[in-house]
Amino acid sequence: MGTSKANNGPVGYSEPIQDWNMDRVATDNESDSNKDNSDQQTEEDNQQLGKWGDAKRSFSLFTKSPTKANYKKFTSSYKKASGGSKKLSTSSIGGRKGAVVLLDFLTKISTDGLQETLQNFNIGDIKQLQAEGAINKISQIFADIDGTDEGSAATAAAIETINKLYNDYSETPELLESLQIELISEYLQFYLSCYIFERISIDVSKALEDNKLSIQQVNQAEVYLKSYIEAEVQLNFNDIDFSTKDLNEQNIIVNQIFNDAYSLI
Repeated sequence: MGTSKANNGPVGYSEPIQDWNMDRVATDNESDSNKDNSDQQTEEDNQQLGKWGDAKRSFSLFTKSPTKANYKKFTSSYKKASGGSKKLSTSSIGGRKGAVVLLDFLTKISTDGLQETLQNFNIGDIKQLQAEGAINKISQIFADIDGTDEGSAATAAAIETINKLYNDYSETPELLESLQIELISEYLQFYLSCYIFERISIDVSKALEDNKLSIQQVNQAEVYLKSYIEAEVQLNFNDIDFSTKDLNEQNIIVNQIFNDAYSLI
């Protein structure tokens, strides 16, 4: 209290922290710092768990009643649990890589024609292949996408987009020789919708591991979820010619496209 006398350490030392006390003080400070960091990390983890709990509950509600309002509640809570639209976009490494490859492929078709593009991408002739074989061969252009869960979502979306492209022109392949720039936007929208749906499905399935929703309920909800995402992801970049952009410019544009897409859902 007020009558206590401060202990200044051994007589003759003027430094506030003496050499004989440095190791203990440093250890104490490090311990306090680690404790503070640990407490902060625990609090952040608890907050994140709470946010995923909200996403889990809102998806359960959407599963039981897949209305547009419940869809919006779910996607809002999902984005919050994932760190927001920008963080989702930044972490979409495989998704963005797949988008750049798809845009490059489609743009080259529009400028060079299908056959030359197939040669440039080392795909070869696909005329003699059945539909599944041709789709699988073209889909090899996405082979560099990594094998993470996020990368798996990108690969699935890429294959589905190539499947759509093939089926759209299976009866009139000559029209693909002059693919219009405007149509590239439509295929990218389709790819983005598929990617976002696939990634949400993976993320939510992890959060719902202990949930008692039936497979039938989840499957039905996913049908609505996919249709809502497709309706929301409407892009407007018809005038962008990717053949005139270098890789850095393409990545900047794709990053913005992903930000926009996640903001829309």
